[in-house]
Amino acid sequence: MIFPVAFIACNDVHDLPPSNEQLLIETAAERENLSLFVQAIDHAGLRQALSDQGPFTIFAPNDEAFLETLRFLGASSIQNIPRDNLAALLVYHVIPGRILSNQIPTGDVETFLENIVLNISRTGGNIVLNDSVRVITRNIEARNGMIHEIDKVLFPPSNSILDVIENNGFSSLLNAIFQADLDEELANEGPFTLLAPNNTAFTRFLNDNDLTSAELLALPNLGDILKTHLLGGIIPAAGLESGAYISATEDPIFISIAPNGAIWINGNTRVTSTNIGADNGLVHVIDYIIFSPTKPLSELILEFTTAQSPQFMHLYAALEKSGLTASLNRGFEDNVTLFAPTDEAFEALFVKLGVSGLDDIPAETLSRILQYNLSPQRLFSQDLREGATLPTLISGQTLTVNLAQLQINESGLISDFLNIHGQNGVLHGINKVLIPED
Repeated sequence: MIFPVAFIACNDVHDLPPSNEQLLIETAAERENLSLFVQAIDHAGLRQALSDQGPFTIFAPNDEAFLETLRFLGASSIQNIPRDNLAALLVYHVIPGRILSNQIPTGDVETFLENIVLNISRTGGNIVLNDSVRVITRNIEARNGMIHEIDKVLFPPSNSILDVIENNGFSSLLNAIFQADLDEELANEGPFTLLAPNNTAFTRFLNDNDLTSAELLALPNLGDILKTHLLGGIIPAAGLESGAYISATEDPIFISIAPNGAIWINGNTRVTSTNIGADNGLVHVIDYIIFSPTKPLSELILEFTTAQSPQFMHLYAALEKSGLTASLNRGFEDNVTLFAPTDEAFEALFVKLGVSGLDDIPAETLSRILQYNLSPQRLFSQDLREGATLPTLISGQTLTVNLAQLQINESGLISDFLNIHGQNGVLHGINKVLIPED
């Protein structure tokens, strides 16, 4: 994240008439051991701001300090450092007022790097910045301020996404990040928006999937699981809208905004805390682990038919007979919502029609019924709105949402079968087959 750089005119109780009529940067330029500091100021485009305004006090790293920093950064010259990053670094060396060394305050002192302080202490006769940087030449006066030469470049305290995770006590997520070797990326790259599962989210996920922490950390796809939670760029909570967002895996996750304004992901994960800032992005806290679906709806329905407590057996047979199974065997490029009648719902339909089973219903009739139970959009339960009309695959025929009664038309939504998520859409179990008009 690039920090805002803004200088304002300052007046300080320690302002003194300067004996030197030259400006700060002109004064620094006359000192041989501050030549790289002057180069840095010019490369960052700060000379004008530090000349037109003031007074300022600058803690100016000497040439040896800059050479050490260039070696640390792997840069061959000042010009290899991005201007915005260099400007943010340099303004961290500037505080308001013309302050003599014996009047420099101790403790946390505001700098011109927004919301970032410099810690100053005195040890004997030494002035020490951030516990390790020493002032080695004091009271270099200029017309609009004061320069104190220091022996190292000051770096602002880190507040990367990785730091945010650690500082908020998300130990389960932190362990997973280190196990997947994503720590360097989250500390140094970006900008990112991280959807961060808290420790409770990990516990819920492990319990739901009968896993131990060790088994989760040993998963070969742990890195991809974590990257599903990572979005490119900075997306504040107010900027999140219903729809697909591409994660770092290049597969989408799906945001829903519930009627009460709550933010949900993939129908089963809620955002519980938002907009925790970091130097390289933003963090939103979530209450579950996000998994990207790996199977289309057709395969999920088939799995239900062979489960320990089978369900949707009539639905799958109806899809097969009507030739619609293939239409539900697609990937993320498709978006459908299937209101899926349970086996009991189909058996009630058989009674209503006076037939013994699917064999007695023509394929064309079954196809029309099933098309009426399909909406050509990906709708999680949180996307539904009271009184909304939903299109179906039958032209001109719609479904009506009754949130107060948790119904689609006259058919009740079944809580145990809500938001079953496939690559191509969402399945919601219902207790009555939806029948189109003739």
